[in-house]
Amino acid sequence: MPKSEEVVSEVIMKDISWKLSCIGQLSILLEASSPKPGNVNREFGFSDTDYRHFLASAALMGRGLYMSASRGAALADGEIGLSDIQIGELIHICAQDTFTGINRRNTILGTILLYAPLVVATSAVLTQEEKYSILSLRRWLRKIIENTSVDDTLNLYRAFHLIRSTNPRIEESTSWTDVHSRYDIDNPVVSDNILEDKLTLFDLFKLSAEVDEISGEWANNFRLTLSHVFPYLNKISENLEDLEEGIVQTFVWLLSQRPDGLIAKKAGEKQAEKVCELAGKTMRAWNESTGPLELMRSLDMELRKEGNLLNPGTTADLVSAGIFCKLVALEFP
Repeated sequence: MPKSEEVVSEVIMKDISWKLSCIGQLSILLEASSPKPGNVNREFGFSDTDYRHFLASAALMGRGLYMSASRGAALADGEIGLSDIQIGELIHICAQDTFTGINRRNTILGTILLYAPLVVATSAVLTQEEKYSILSLRRWLRKIIENTSVDDTLNLYRAFHLIRSTNPRIEESTSWTDVHSRYDIDNPVVSDNILEDKLTLFDLFKLSAEVDEISGEWANNFRLTLSHVFPYLNKISENLEDLEEGIVQTFVWLLSQRPDGLIAKKAGEKQAEKVCELAGKTMRAWNESTGPLELMRSLDMELRKEGNLLNPGTTADLVSAGIFCKLVALEFP
């Protein structure tokens, strides 16, 4: 390639990387700002986490998002291979920047786990095709996820140890087995087990898919995000002006489709199912033209009765990933 073409290619790669970094930060801000029932937003917070912590998280994610996009662009351009992506390192960098400085609150771990591969793959798509394509995104995601390494797994655990949650966790699922316990973060020899078993990040998420929704996205090539959340949000919102209402509606709709993973971990599967049923009643009433504002207030009050125990955090993470896809589609039609 002539030098002039190399310069142009480098400029395009940097432009895409900066744009995706900004879009990622904006997606996190829009998700956090929207008045979703039971979540932190610009009007409501919890005793240990409030809106400013999410603002800090979005701002501090910049470096990790830019690095993810840069590696995706370099991958598509043939400058690096799949083994050079080091997705675990990207996750660790995002966690380190976001949770160990100004912020020190576990606000968006699930979002980080979803965004890292999404941003890498999206950047690869745009670098190669100069337009957004969900079909191409799926192909790149599969390649990136299935080519993770043992080092990626170890870096993920380093991120986990940075942000160990003090929330109680209920492991009452019948899917929880001795295999899961072998890789539990509280297991003192978990790193030795990972090395001994040569456990890649893809392997880990496949094992955890039945007990963790974010793992399920990795194991199933982001099926929920790309086949359900993004299409729903894309259908009910056209642009930035009507996006907030679309985010809230998508959130309640998704909450009505399945029990939220975070609620299940903190309050148990039965409570998560009750919240799912309540969201379903809200959506049915909403569809019958009942005033959405009154419905949102009622659902919000129910979810806040016990502090943040019924906070639908995994639903928020999935919606955030859908917002990222929506904004990319608007920017790169």
